[in-house]
Amino acid sequence: MSAPPTVSDSGFISPLAPQLARFLALKHAMGYHYREEGRALHDLDRFLNTRLSAADPLITPAVVHDYVARRDAESETTRAHRLTLIREVCRFLRLDDARVVVPDRRSLRIVRQKFVARVLSRDEGSRFLQACTQLPPGQGSPIRAAVLGTALRLLYLAGLRAGELLRLTQADFDLDTSALHIRHSKFNKSRLVPLAPDLVQRIVQCRVATAERYGPPCRPDTPLFPSPRGGQYSITALRGAFHDALKIAAIKRTTDSRIRLHDLRHSFAGLRLLLWCEQNADLGAKLPLLAAYLGHVGLASSQRYLQLTRDLMGEITRRHQARFGYLIQEESR
Repeated sequence: MSAPPTVSDSGFISPLAPQLARFLALKHAMGYHYREEGRALHDLDRFLNTRLSAADPLITPAVVHDYVARRDAESETTRAHRLTLIREVCRFLRLDDARVVVPDRRSLRIVRQKFVARVLSRDEGSRFLQACTQLPPGQGSPIRAAVLGTALRLLYLAGLRAGELLRLTQADFDLDTSALHIRHSKFNKSRLVPLAPDLVQRIVQCRVATAERYGPPCRPDTPLFPSPRGGQYSITALRGAFHDALKIAAIKRTTDSRIRLHDLRHSFAGLRLLLWCEQNADLGAKLPLLAAYLGHVGLASSQRYLQLTRDLMGEITRRHQARFGYLIQEESR
């Protein structure tokens, strides 16, 4: 792990620069990557630089109110993210200065809508997988279907996070054990992800296609899904391929809620639960396996991925009918 940032190299400029640098170092030490949050922390630092005095840099409720205030037409969710960040910072600062007040979530009356992931139905999932093989070539990316199409299949059928997938290297794919090695992911956790034979075959075909087009990989740290320039694909390129696949599969991006790339991970969890129900598996014994496969620290983290869908509702009804149906007797006339 890299050394904690110092005040000189942290880039913070406000009167609270030393404290913010220590706060960021603490988050890194706890295993958080804190990439997006780190950028937001620098935004907070620039804001504080215009509001705090060097003599007594105290974050007051008025400062919090101004920082969280609505900017243009932004959503309540964006405001809620800023409030969460400054609450975390205030908790940290309060350890050294009892005058710091940690703002209450309800004090600013931010109405944040509860997020519900858009899970693909079984039919939509089948059409999506077929669409992954039909991705059109992009500018300078003639084998886009072989590379990004395979990557999207992994997101849906192995439940990887997008960042985990893009960071995969040739050394992370073990053909002998049919597994991927996910290294230093969320909370700095690593794990092995076993793959089904059809996914293994897809990755092998992707390797062959990229070797024929760009030449064999020179080093073990070459990306498993290389861009035409040989480096990692960007999240923007992966998201663009995802949107193209949705269009080919005739899956609307916006219905009651907008479908996101991360919803493929939710869809994987829903599909796995559905298959276990069809196999009459003991879900109490299987759910810890799902949590480990997804890289969660426990079942509590996996619960948000378990959503009751129409497909799953039918299977649950069938299971309960088979087990308890004899208790419900039709009244004879």
